[in-house]
Amino acid sequence: MTVTKKTAHTALMVGKSVLVGGNLAALRLLSRPRKLVRYVQENLLLYRSLTAEGGIRPKNVYEVLKPRVDMEQVVLGNLSDGDALFTLGPSFAIDIVSLCLICRILKPKRVFEIGTLNGYTSLHFALNTADDAVVFTLDLPKGQGVRPRLKTERADDKGIDLHARTNAYCFERSQVAPKIQTLFGDSAVFDFSPFHGTVDFFFVDGAHSYDYVRSDTINALKCCHPGSVIAWHDFGRVVVDGVAKWVTEFARDHEVYSVPGGSLAFTVLK
Repeated sequence: MTVTKKTAHTALMVGKSVLVGGNLAALRLLSRPRKLVRYVQENLLLYRSLTAEGGIRPKNVYEVLKPRVDMEQVVLGNLSDGDALFTLGPSFAIDIVSLCLICRILKPKRVFEIGTLNGYTSLHFALNTADDAVVFTLDLPKGQGVRPRLKTERADDKGIDLHARTNAYCFERSQVAPKIQTLFGDSAVFDFSPFHGTVDFFFVDGAHSYDYVRSDTINALKCCHPGSVIAWHDFGRVVVDGVAKWVTEFARDHEVYSVPGGSLAFTVLK
């Protein structure tokens, strides 16, 4: 096949995929609006990832952290729960596997997470770290009427209501539960000083507004040290643009990467 024919064939396949595959798939979901919204959001996230929107370079975790071995085994838990994160869509599956890989390659002794919710990521941090590692996870105090100090996104308000109704964490009956320490407070005013300079892996997944992601990142920088990894969840998701806005700004002075096909951005501190 000549170069001209190859180019024409590629153009034809692209056109067919866009005009037939994408549009027909969307039309079939018109009667299922929630799934249609998720379909559109996943496609927009993938578009942002492929085009490196905001100047954030797409790179997989193992490309940056450079493991010494060619194989890593990750452990997935909470498989019996229908709300397991990796069942929500392909990008969520990429996110959780990437977070597990960070733990496996980095081998952190102290992990700090902002945003516990049902404890799903806390569980996976504990499952994929050494027996003597400690996972600290911070969330708002339980109960109705607890409101954050800084501005939040609309999606955060729904999450806060869900958090208030969450009675148990998915890690409570797991064998790694003793490794997880739950903390309560608003991350905007929480006292992080006992953790300064001691955290190897810091995960920012609390409120998604620009103000909160910025505040949480500043605190993460104080808690970490050279060689630590800071990761942000929901980077590139259209419903929570505050994450992308802050991370893009942060990347002007720091080397930040986004996981291809996922919504995870991360940096290694120097």
